[in-house]
Amino acid sequence: MHFVVRNTILIGLAALGYVALWKFASDNGTFALMRAVSLRNRLPGTGEEYATEFTRWRWLDEFLRSLVTIFWPMVNGTQPDSSLMCFYFAGQGIVAWILTALEGQRRPNKESWTVISLTTAYGLLFQGLGIGIIGPLFLAFSSLGDRATSRVTVHHKTDIDAMIPATIGGIIIPTVLMSLHAPTTVSVEQKVDFIRLWQFFPLLFRLGQRVWTSLVFVRLDSYRDELAEKSPRTQRRAFRRVYIFGLCCAAITHIGTLIVSTMSLLFPTFFAKDISAQFHPGNLFVPVSPFSGKQASTVGEGAHWFLQWDMTIMFLTYLVWAYFAAVKVIYPNSGVLSASLILRLAGWSLLFGPMGAAMLAIWERDDTIFQVEEQKVKSRKLSAEELASLAQAGGKKQ
Repeated sequence: MHFVVRNTILIGLAALGYVALWKFASDNGTFALMRAVSLRNRLPGTGEEYATEFTRWRWLDEFLRSLVTIFWPMVNGTQPDSSLMCFYFAGQGIVAWILTALEGQRRPNKESWTVISLTTAYGLLFQGLGIGIIGPLFLAFSSLGDRATSRVTVHHKTDIDAMIPATIGGIIIPTVLMSLHAPTTVSVEQKVDFIRLWQFFPLLFRLGQRVWTSLVFVRLDSYRDELAEKSPRTQRRAFRRVYIFGLCCAAITHIGTLIVSTMSLLFPTFFAKDISAQFHPGNLFVPVSPFSGKQASTVGEGAHWFLQWDMTIMFLTYLVWAYFAAVKVIYPNSGVLSASLILRLAGWSLLFGPMGAAMLAIWERDDTIFQVEEQKVKSRKLSAEELASLAQAGGKKQ
């Protein structure tokens, strides 16, 4: 029942993603504006020319050019509201990626090569098509379990240890680089190249994870890691470090964005008049209805609407996924609906953002299952000790 309800919701979100992202962008004129700008080899809004060759593969360079056209108005500083929204999206999106990467590393997914283990392919797909469409379809393949059947351990603890440095090197640094101001800090061409490079962050993350694992932990900690494979407590600590890191990423961007947006609402004179209106919470977080009939006046405006919907559907997707992943483990007797978990997710969302809430739910699920695993290990140790003591007693009698 849980599986059917969850996947029905996720497929519905994927359908909404298609309507709100692709159909709406086509109907409101965003794609037409993008094509017109791309044909002139100009950056939208600012009008600078730039080199279109990046990979020497024409089809890929053409695809990257369309992504540059979308992201340029978001990160060049000419649309403060879009820049602030992208700051929020980036922090929450990092958490979404960490949750997905962790899920892909778990033993049941790795051993069976399930769809959920193909996280790099997933990342590249949603970079091109939007996480609002790909995310719900991808997470529909994740399994559900309870306390008795769920397995959350990984084959190699070093893969979990490498998550934080891989996230910093493969996602955070490229995000910072593409956000640098041009032409004062970097040249326009460099900024364009950084935007292109950021599109490959799933590959950069995977490369960073492999390099860190191969060159550092496998060589230095191989013996300790072998022992850790049999220790749920050690793996639990490794997961905990990653969850704390992810929660910090979510909290910093969530709280920072809310402070700025709330100030524009309560103290509008603190900002310039147009900036105050742009930072209004409604403008940042409430997407335009795809059935409103509104037309985008610029590429930047259309891109803002596109990314708003992409972010909103990402939030809903991961909250639904986290809810159903956790409810049978944390509240086994609650049925499909658990008012307690729903209220907790709502409260966590206010404190840490939607992705922070999803991470806390998955963290609690993992802790519950790890406790069960640790208890099993403890029971096996006690049984072994009892057998040893009985054997020793029998030997003395003889």
